Amino acid sequence: MKAVFCGIILFATVAGVFFAPYFSVSSVALVALFAIFFIISLSLIPEKWLWISMIAIGFFFFGVLRYQQYQGALESVTYPKDKDIKINAQVVEPPEDTKKATKVVIQDQDKKAKFLLVLRPFSGIKYGDYLSVEGKAIAPESEGLKNSLLVKGITYQMLFPKTEKVKAAGGLSLGMQVKNILYEVRNRFEAGINSTFPEPEASFLAGLLLGIKRNLPDWLMGDLQKSGTTHIIALSGFNITVIIMFLRMIFSKKSAKMSFYAPLIAIAGFVVMTGSQSSVVRAGIMGAMMMIAYRVGRQSSSAMAIIITAALMILINPFILRFDIGFQLSFAAFLGIIYLGPIFKEVLPIKSESVKEILAMTLGAQVMAYPIILYYFGNFSLVSLFTNMIVMPFIPFVMLIGFISATLGMMWPHLSYVLSWTVTFALKAIISVIHFSASLPYASLGDIGLSPTNLVICYVIVLEIVFIYKHLKKRRFTNGK
Repeated sequence: MKAVFCGIILFATVAGVFFAPYFSVSSVALVALFAIFFIISLSLIPEKWLWISMIAIGFFFFGVLRYQQYQGALESVTYPKDKDIKINAQVVEPPEDTKKATKVVIQDQDKKAKFLLVLRPFSGIKYGDYLSVEGKAIAPESEGLKNSLLVKGITYQMLFPKTEKVKAAGGLSLGMQVKNILYEVRNRFEAGINSTFPEPEASFLAGLLLGIKRNLPDWLMGDLQKSGTTHIIALSGFNITVIIMFLRMIFSKKSAKMSFYAPLIAIAGFVVMTGSQSSVVRAGIMGAMMMIAYRVGRQSSSAMAIIITAALMILINPFILRFDIGFQLSFAAFLGIIYLGPIFKEVLPIKSESVKEILAMTLGAQVMAYPIILYYFGNFSLVSLFTNMIVMPFIPFVMLIGFISATLGMMWPHLSYVLSWTVTFALKAIISVIHFSASLPYASLGDIGLSPTNLVICYVIVLEIVFIYKHLKKRRFTNGK
C-alpha cells in the first residue's frame, strides 16, 4: 500500500508539471479550486480514498505551481526590444564550434539571465571567459527553439554581436574550475580518439563515448537515422545502460560486490569523461539509482527508484519533462530495461546468455523509447530490429576497448595502436552493417508522426502487454505447482 500511495503522489506531481501550461490561473485560484473540490468530495467518496484523492490533487497543484514559479523566475528578466544593449557576461558552457558558426552560452553578470550567442566559426572563445557583449536581445521566435533553450535556462539570443574579452577580478569559481578540468579531460580524450583512429571510425567512436556528432559525415548520420540506430551515439540513458549491463554481466559470476561497484565507478567515470553534461548527469543518476535498486533485489524497487529520481529532477527543472527529449528517452529506456528486458530475455531463442541479456535489455529500451522517437521525429525504421540485433552485442566491447585505446592515445600513442587495430575492424564492421541496412529498399518510412493521443495509446498497449505477460507467467507457475 505504501508503494501504491507513493506512486500516486509522484504521478500526481509529475502530471501537475505536465499540464501546468494549460492552467492560466493564479495560485490563489488553484487553492480555491482545490478547496471547492474537497468540500464537494466529502459526501461522495469513501473516507480512505477521499484523503488519498485530496492529497493527490494537492500534489497535482503543487506540480502546477512549481512549473509556474520556475517559468516566472526565468521570464521575469527582460531587455529592451529592437535596441542594442551592452552587457558584461561570462561563458558558462563549452562553446560549440561548427563549420558555419560558434554557439556560446553566456550569463549576464548583473541580471543573471542566460543568452545564446551565435558567432562566427572558431572565434577563440573558451569556457569561463569574461566578455563584453553588445547586440540585440532577441527572444526565440519558433516554439521548438524557445522550448529547447528554456530547458537550459536560456531566454534570449544574440546573433553575431560585438564581443570583446575582458579581465575579471574574481576569476573562476570553484565549481567552474572543476567543470573546466572536466571539459579539458573531454577535449583531450576526443583528441586521443582522433589521433588513434581513422575517419569515419574516429567520429563514430566519439559519438559512442562522448555523444559528439559534429564530425560525423552526413551520409553516416543519414544511415543511422534510416537504420534506427541513432540512439547509440546519443548521450542518454542508453549509453549508461550499456555500461551497467555489460559490467554486471562480467562481474556477476565472480563477485556480487564487484557487479555492484564496478558499474557505479564506470558511471562516474563516464560522467566525468563526457564533461558532466546535464543530460549525462541525469542519466548517470538514474543508472546509479537503478544499481542501488538492483542491490535490494526487487524489480519494483528498481522502478520506484527511477520514478522517484525522475520526479526530483522534474521538480528541480520542470521544463525537462515536456521539452528535454534526452531526459524523456532516458526515462523510457530505463523503464523498458526494468519491465520489458526480462520478457525479451525469456522469449529470445538465443543460447548465449551474455548475448541474450544485452539484446534483451537493448530491445526493452528501444521498444519503450520508440514511441517518443516517432512523436518527435516521425521516422519509422523497418530494419531497426534487424540492425540492432546484429550490432548491439558488439557495442559494449567497442566502447570498452575503444575507451582504453583512446586513453592510451593521450599518453602513449604508439602503444594504443595495438588495441586500435581490433577496435577499428569492429567499428568498420558495425558501420558496414548500418550502411547496408540503411540502403535496403523501404528501410525507413518518413512522416509517421504520432499525435499526443496516439503516444499515450502506444504506452497503454505496452503496459497491457506487460500485465498480460505477468498474468500468464503467474498462472503457469501456479498450475505448475
